[in-house]
Amino acid sequence: MYFSRNKIFFIFIIILILLFFFAGCSKPKKPKLSLSEDSWYYGEVKPDQVVSHQFTLKNEGEGKLTIDSFYSSCACVILEMDKKEIAPGGEGTLKAIFDPYGYEGFVTKEVTINSNDPEHPKKIIDLSITVLRVPHPDIKLSQQTFDLGTITISGLSVLEFTISNEGDADLIIEDIVTEEIFSHNLVLPLILLPGEQYLSEVYIDTSQIKEEVFRKAIRIMTNDPQNSMVFLRITGTTKK
Repeated sequence: MYFSRNKIFFIFIIILILLFFFAGCSKPKKPKLSLSEDSWYYGEVKPDQVVSHQFTLKNEGEGKLTIDSFYSSCACVILEMDKKEIAPGGEGTLKAIFDPYGYEGFVTKEVTINSNDPEHPKKIIDLSITVLRVPHPDIKLSQQTFDLGTITISGLSVLEFTISNEGDADLIIEDIVTEEIFSHNLVLPLILLPGEQYLSEVYIDTSQIKEEVFRKAIRIMTNDPQNSMVFLRITGTTKK
């Protein structure tokens, strides 16, 4: 069979077109993850002020986007995602809830999103926040551990220590939890202004001690948010 040059050229063009067509059909459709923001600043907040921001996740590719995993660098950031699969052109949301309790000043954390986006399988979102300082008391004791050595069971032993308020708000000694063998010179509630000190005395009625080797503890209850309960630990041995 004889083909003219024009027919051969035409057939060649048809074959090329078919090759390009099938090559395009066989090419996998790729997803592409796009974020509404890759960083977010929550602003200035109080330590008890929980804040949140919602990020938009968009699939700008041609294939289905699958979120394999997402997590934050700190338990203080809670994440909520509405869907893990996003169709081409579709959108999803990721809510980042920041609980600043226990932090002070400028704080930064990260959110990581892993997906099947072939070009950017890992996306990082930078979170930052400024946690305002709230004035608070700060209790300090000059001594918390007392080793009395050997004591005679005959009367009273006296422990002296200083209670200081090194914070910038009033310190309140709300209560002292002791056993019956103890008494003290504090009039409760005791209020110490910032920078103020109080010479405290604890009295031990040694005649009521039954054991030969004793270990006792006294609990001091305060309004210090970091030290609401402070212990005095007392040890010793008795001699009749």
